[in-house]
Amino acid sequence: MRVIAVVNYKGGVGKTTLTANIGAQIAAWGKRVLLVDLDPQASLTFSFLRPEQWRAELAESRTIKHWFEAWRMDGPLLPVASLISSPPVVNRHIASGSGTLDLIASHLSLGDVEMNLAARLGGAEVHQSTRHYFDVYLRLAAALARLPRPGYDLVLLDCPPNFGVLTRAAIAACDQLLIPARPDELSTLGIEHLQSRLHRFIWEFNRIVDLRSDQGPVIRKLEPVILGVVFTMVQLYASRPIAALRPYLMQTRELGLPVFDAMVRESNSHFAGAARAQVPAILSDQLSPALAWELRRLVEEFLARVRTAQP
Repeated sequence: MRVIAVVNYKGGVGKTTLTANIGAQIAAWGKRVLLVDLDPQASLTFSFLRPEQWRAELAESRTIKHWFEAWRMDGPLLPVASLISSPPVVNRHIASGSGTLDLIASHLSLGDVEMNLAARLGGAEVHQSTRHYFDVYLRLAAALARLPRPGYDLVLLDCPPNFGVLTRAAIAACDQLLIPARPDELSTLGIEHLQSRLHRFIWEFNRIVDLRSDQGPVIRKLEPVILGVVFTMVQLYASRPIAALRPYLMQTRELGLPVFDAMVRESNSHFAGAARAQVPAILSDQLSPALAWELRRLVEEFLARVRTAQP
């Protein structure tokens, strides 16, 4: 099972759209895929479920918010399997193969959990208080590792647009990272800041592993691999990004991060309609041939990078 966190320091970059389309296509190709919505905006959740269905079936007790709230410090690890739902509409589109697409839904009050977790860590300067450090950051990783067999081929974690506790817990739980971004000045700055924060968190986590190496079970150091930056909402002309966007593509490569060859073109009509239909655009029979080819090329490149990435 590969666990991949989809992260960006900035919102509005197509993070949820990318997660939904990659997950749905891989499921349609016969794999078992689990999506975990860690974003309080719950956009991924509402990409697959109508709000009334979410309220009736999940909102009271079957979201990731309730899993965090039910956790007692130093208590037993609560299973996340009871939170898993199978969105019916998209799975009817997948049913011709052997794959499935499952979801652990978010909640609009998940932001309260973020504040509670930060308090357990001792506030914003978490490195000053390490008493509950691993209990907070490794709880999600441990829960995913205990999912019932046969388990999933792929788990995608849709993270909040920040570098708070939930995002860091996702990084501690993942094998690899995917970074969606728009080719503009703010996104380029956001990627650079994300890169800095990511390196700092990994250094901090691994330093505390060393400091506490003789105080309990061996804890694996973090070595997440960055699969690459995927550019989204790209304006194309003659199948190439327009000239105004190319400097930002070059600036991102100069940061030393891998960059996907495949991109996602700007197409509000297709992607907005997909959310209403509860089926990602990549599975829609209304998709233009050009966009369908581009999205599938992106998923193929994603899978190739997942297979070959090494820590």
